[in-house]
Amino acid sequence: MSEEPRFEAVHVEATPARALDERRAAQLELLDQDEIIELSIRPSLWFVPIVAARISALIVAAALALALLVRGGPQFVSYVVSLAVLGVLARVLIASLQWASRVYVLTNRRVMRLSGVVTIDIADCRLTRISRTNLHLTSVQRMLGLGSIHMAPDTAQGHTLIWEHVARAGEVYAKVIRAIKRAQSKPH
Repeated sequence: MSEEPRFEAVHVEATPARALDERRAAQLELLDQDEIIELSIRPSLWFVPIVAARISALIVAAALALALLVRGGPQFVSYVVSLAVLGVLARVLIASLQWASRVYVLTNRRVMRLSGVVTIDIADCRLTRISRTNLHLTSVQRMLGLGSIHMAPDTAQGHTLIWEHVARAGEVYAKVIRAIKRAQSKPH
């Protein structure tokens, strides 16, 4: 006779995702001890086709020009089309990797942009040092409900931090403005 299997209950402590994200960021030494993440987002998925569009259009135009100018046979045209398709797919893949590696973070002290596929680039600016912000909407972004948020520091040496192709950009922009006003109104 075979024995019935026995099951034992195991207690696993669950930690909220936000706490995990904050702990992971603190481990990477991105956050100060009392710094709190207020918003952490990625660009919209529309980032991929928008970023890939210009180079993809050039690849297609070059393939068409090559096919028309050389006037090769059908085999040559199929090679050119195959190369163009590979080129466009490669550009879409690179844009996808750029999207996946990009995160925009708003804390109670600063704004950050983390990006980079091979090497990670971290750009940040303290909220108390931001002198200008604006919401930039191109015609394509407006049609897709996106926008880019530009945040300029108060010094000429600092670079403008840009959150590109953000979904619900108006809401996100309002949150950034509120955080900046709150940080700048506190006594130092």
